[in-house]
Amino acid sequence: MTVAQDARRDSPAHGAPRALERVAPQRNNIPGMIEVIGDYFRELGERFGLAWNHFWFAPSDSLTLSVVRVLAGLIAFYTILTYTPDLNLLLGADGLLADEGVRSLRGNYYSFSYLYWLDTPGRLWAGHLAGLAVLALFTLGLFTRVTSILSVVVVLSYFHRSFVVTSEMEPVLTFVMLYLCLGPSGAYLSLDRVLARRKATAAESAATAVPVAKSSLSWSATVATRLIQVHLTIVYVMMLLAQLNETAWWDGTAMWWLIGRRESTVTDLTWLHAHPWAVNAWTHGFVLFEAAFIPLAWNRLTAPLVIAASLPAWGSLAIVTGLVPLAVIMVTAGLAFIPATGMRTLLGCCRLGRLVE
Repeated sequence: MTVAQDARRDSPAHGAPRALERVAPQRNNIPGMIEVIGDYFRELGERFGLAWNHFWFAPSDSLTLSVVRVLAGLIAFYTILTYTPDLNLLLGADGLLADEGVRSLRGNYYSFSYLYWLDTPGRLWAGHLAGLAVLALFTLGLFTRVTSILSVVVVLSYFHRSFVVTSEMEPVLTFVMLYLCLGPSGAYLSLDRVLARRKATAAESAATAVPVAKSSLSWSATVATRLIQVHLTIVYVMMLLAQLNETAWWDGTAMWWLIGRRESTVTDLTWLHAHPWAVNAWTHGFVLFEAAFIPLAWNRLTAPLVIAASLPAWGSLAIVTGLVPLAVIMVTAGLAFIPATGMRTLLGCCRLGRLVE
């Protein structure tokens, strides 16, 4: 090993705290050792603080957050729209999910829903259409700072009122939309952006309107993105732990049991009984995907790979469970791990690059 390599190896940048450099000459000096230990923990705290601040608060581009907003808004709009055909039957004063019945099932747990006050068919329809309008404006990115908060109120009102008929999708959609309120999710792909550019042009200040990418760098975008990433990772961890606690996921028959639920599958896959190896590979492959997603999604190089793998993984699970909205929102939330540069490249490949110029 060369002298230069020894110097790099022993430098503070390669892991050796500067405080420990004074240990040798003060080896038998107790006050000196105390000072060295104090300096070590002080430096450890400083480095941890810098890493913590960089992780949560380093300004970042909000393009990825805006893409997640559009997709989550579409999912929320579709979900609330599905209540329309049976609105009075489900949420009416005498409906299947009437106020008294829901409160008795909920017990002592508090839940907010403005639907409790819409006790006539006219009020219920007016509130329903208003909620859809809010979700549409949020998806289009108009008055995003306001409509993002109102959208969370809308989805929570429906999910709290109809919690007995919700699935695994609603909690994931709710936390994604909640965190979108914290960042500038309307910086791109929004009517807010279009109106801001037109206003700047009308005021003959296009020179300050051109560097939108600079103004879209925000620490709040980082906070919102990190919260989605952390929460989604926790969801994957809990799903993996729950599956590893079931024998069917160990012996590879879990997918077969899901295929056997004919009322929920999208298509008939019972012909796979002649190919048990395929069912076993399918089951173990999904478990391996979840286990790989947890660490690899945090790496910039491997994140695109696991996000791409999430498409067939969740798509195949949607086929056997019928939970297509869950599959879509899980893939959508996973996009939070794609940096803005990668998202621009992806949109460019899809010929959508002009939308974010």
